[in-house]
Amino acid sequence: MTLTTDARPAVLSRLAADGPAPAAQEPYPDRGQAWFAVTALALVNMMSYVERQIPTLMFAPIKRDFHLTDTQVSLLAGIAFVLFYVGCGLFIGRLADHANRKRIIAVGIVLWSFATISCGLAQSFVRLFIGRVMVGVGEATLGPSATSLISDYFPRDKLAAALSVYTCAQYLGAGFALVVGGLAIQVVGALPQPTLPVIGVLHPWQTTFLVVGVVGMAVIVPVLAVREPARRGRIEAQRAALPLSHTLAFMRLNWKTLAAIYAAFSISSAAGFGTVAWVPTYFVRVHHWAAHDIGYVYGLMLALEGAAGVLAGARFAGWLAARGYRDAYLRAPLIVLTVAGVPAALATLMPTAGASFAFLAFSTFLSSFPVAVIIAALQVITPNQMRAQVIALYFFLANIFGVGLGPTIVAAITDYVYRDEMAVGYSLATAIAVITPIVAILIWLGLAPYRESLARAAAWAAPSDQHGTA
Repeated sequence: MTLTTDARPAVLSRLAADGPAPAAQEPYPDRGQAWFAVTALALVNMMSYVERQIPTLMFAPIKRDFHLTDTQVSLLAGIAFVLFYVGCGLFIGRLADHANRKRIIAVGIVLWSFATISCGLAQSFVRLFIGRVMVGVGEATLGPSATSLISDYFPRDKLAAALSVYTCAQYLGAGFALVVGGLAIQVVGALPQPTLPVIGVLHPWQTTFLVVGVVGMAVIVPVLAVREPARRGRIEAQRAALPLSHTLAFMRLNWKTLAAIYAAFSISSAAGFGTVAWVPTYFVRVHHWAAHDIGYVYGLMLALEGAAGVLAGARFAGWLAARGYRDAYLRAPLIVLTVAGVPAALATLMPTAGASFAFLAFSTFLSSFPVAVIIAALQVITPNQMRAQVIALYFFLANIFGVGLGPTIVAAITDYVYRDEMAVGYSLATAIAVITPIVAILIWLGLAPYRESLARAAAWAAPSDQHGTA
């Protein structure tokens, strides 16, 4: 069936909660099986962020070896990665709404691991850029597929907690990328440089890429043991896949909610990824730290504070929900991101490295609160056959602005506003000070539409989708 002009009102009516709710479904998978799946997917997510963020600690040697500017080298952590990540993510999101999600993720792991290895063998900036593009293609398989999979393992009242475990892994991965990178630079730099046939002598940063790519391949093992759960929360439940026009109808009906969420968190991610990309360089340039030292200290702080913040964010949203806030999944990010903007903007303006780290630790903890909560906010208002597509579009926009533009925005402020590479700390503070109030206004505008979307979703969701035992 296609969504003809005559059929469209019926579909919109179902989505608007004018039709009957579907019957209750079979019980959720048992607790052990569900949490094993989350743990396995979190491990993959952590490794994907190691491979995604590893270039940020190696900006200096890559810049030196290929004779690049700050703006050019920032492309490796930004545009190069996101170039095909976002486009492929939309296609994979639609595929994940009806195909086997575990297999999609497994193929992605193999692809991005080999792409990371190819980065270690690159002998020119162009080849390194292409390798980073292919890392993005592989990692595009993970986000839409994993979040859709987890949403079928857990009822709505436990979904934010499960997603917080999965998403906190990205902070562990981003932090460990700096720790592993710092260790590799220190250890590999003290050893004789290996020489490969045809490729020639490898620089320490190239060896780091090779090691990370090989190790990253191992995370495919637990993924293969994950079971594909039954799909829940479907409309027209007998159909595994719906025409794209149905998804577009859903988006039109909920456009105010989606526009607020997509815009706010896409812009917010620019500040987040810009900070993670350039804070190591800030400490190297301004406070004269060695690259491996900043890798250890900032990497551990990012991993621990970020992961703790994601877990606390789910608890905070649950605390608000228990006190009657139906829009808790959106209200919690509004409160926390507004507060987090202050220490984030001040961190790189501090006179000492210790003071900078104190402010960074506090802002990292707070700014990571919404990471899982906002994914849960989208999942609970979206029918099953559209969830991966809606999340894929969110990742598309968040990565265009965040991964794609965040590092380059900071670099451009340094290169073209302050015109001094030593002003990178001022560039970070400027970007955060401008972005934070914009994000707060957009989330506030989305609160009322989000409550309307929740009310519509409550009618088509089966009773067992609301509460369960997982």
